[in-house]
Amino acid sequence: MVVSLLEFCVRSAIDNLQYLSDVGETDIQLLKRILPHCNADQLNHIETSTKGRDLSPITDELWRKCYGRRFGEDAVEMVKERMSSRKCKFKWRQLYQAKVREQDEIQRKGVNRLRELYKEQNSQKERKQIQPIDLKPPESKRVKRTGPGGSFRGPSSKAPAKGRLMQKSRMDFAKSNEAARQASLAKNRSNVNYGINQRPGGSSRR
Repeated sequence: MVVSLLEFCVRSAIDNLQYLSDVGETDIQLLKRILPHCNADQLNHIETSTKGRDLSPITDELWRKCYGRRFGEDAVEMVKERMSSRKCKFKWRQLYQAKVREQDEIQRKGVNRLRELYKEQNSQKERKQIQPIDLKPPESKRVKRTGPGGSFRGPSSKAPAKGRLMQKSRMDFAKSNEAARQASLAKNRSNVNYGINQRPGGSSRR
């Protein structure tokens, strides 16, 4: 099958839509065959690049289809009802671009809000994790202990078992030394009294 030069040009244009820009005075019938194959970005680029020519008679319906594909046919019907009730008419390219900007703004606000919530949640976690630690034991939990070298204050209930045993041993040792010293003093006093009361010659005074 022999393909005409015109058909070959149309197919070539469709295969290279990403390179199309200003279509100039291209025949409207050829544009009706080529432009429907464009996506929204390609269609917008061609319309923006084409100077001195309004392509909306061809592209308006194409933009309506783009609107439906992206936002749903229910959204298309809603727009039609609003334009009808307000008795106004907008190009679908304008409606499409306005809707895209609206959704982008909503998405941007949503992302910012999520970031704020994430930062707030992290701040709350950090506040819960960081707690001041008082290394000084409360006064109510300190007890007074005495020993040979004087008195000092220190924890009792929190002391290890070995420490408590050592403390008790020291106290018992101090008590035993004090008892021995007192006994020795009493014995010496008794001997002194006995010597005083003893008469010369071995008899005691009465």
